[in-house]
Amino acid sequence: MMKRKLQIDLLTLCLFLACAGTLLHAQVASPASAPAPQASPTSAAQAQAETPLNTSDAQISLQLFYWLDFSSPNLYGGAGNLGPYPGDLKYPGRAKPAEGAEIDIPAGRDNTLRLSYFRIQGDGNTTATANATYFSVDYAPGDYLVTQYKLQNVKLSYDFLSYPYPPNPSRFRLKTLWEVNYTTISTSIDAPLKTVQFDASGNPISNTATGSHWFIYPSLGLGIEKALTSHFRLDARASGFAFPHHATIWDADASAVYRMGRYEVAAGLKAFHFKTSPQSTEYFASTFPGAYVAVRYYPKRWW
Repeated sequence: MMKRKLQIDLLTLCLFLACAGTLLHAQVASPASAPAPQASPTSAAQAQAETPLNTSDAQISLQLFYWLDFSSPNLYGGAGNLGPYPGDLKYPGRAKPAEGAEIDIPAGRDNTLRLSYFRIQGDGNTTATANATYFSVDYAPGDYLVTQYKLQNVKLSYDFLSYPYPPNPSRFRLKTLWEVNYTTISTSIDAPLKTVQFDASGNPISNTATGSHWFIYPSLGLGIEKALTSHFRLDARASGFAFPHHATIWDADASAVYRMGRYEVAAGLKAFHFKTSPQSTEYFASTFPGAYVAVRYYPKRWW
């Protein structure tokens, strides 16, 4: 009887151990019961570094800017001037504040195609100090001159993110700029008090000189962005192109930019230089430096 009871107890114990082993194995193998892995400090730092930063790259946007340019153009006699007077003229005063606009569209994951336009206008009065010929119209010393001019520039720029590569959420970005510029300037110079002369046929000779020059040029440059926070960055860019004894163009700007949702405000300095071809009868040249402010709108949120 004792022996039979001992056999039953041993059988019961074996069955209990077998069931317990099966349950323990199922609990270890079950992913739901496995403890969640703890995030390492390195993983947390990487997640923080991937927070979207304030950048204008690869986003649709519209920008309007207001530019206080502190200069005016100069008119010079060119190589094609065969007359006795070179026709040099420093336009009086300084240009009116310029207005401009820019449209940006994505051109790849981190690249942008930018189309921009600005217009600079000015007028002023001066007195001729020497004999001069402007656009085939002759003026004498003492002639009272009323001048006007309008400069326009259209630029298409492809901003290519060159560093870092491959793209990552780095706070510093270096871009190469590949651009095409269309620049035109027109003017009128009038002597309203000058006595009207007549030609041999009895037709009056106009005392108003009008003319214009334009050119299409490529330009190459660099742009940099430095994100200080997720909403504030510094932005600078410069580009240009020149060909000996022909037209020249360059422009540069630097600004501080603050972003608020779909809007962005910027303030900084901007300069633009141009020279039409000196091979013409006359040519224009000037540098326009000044401060500017801008407002940009993003139709779609950037995060």
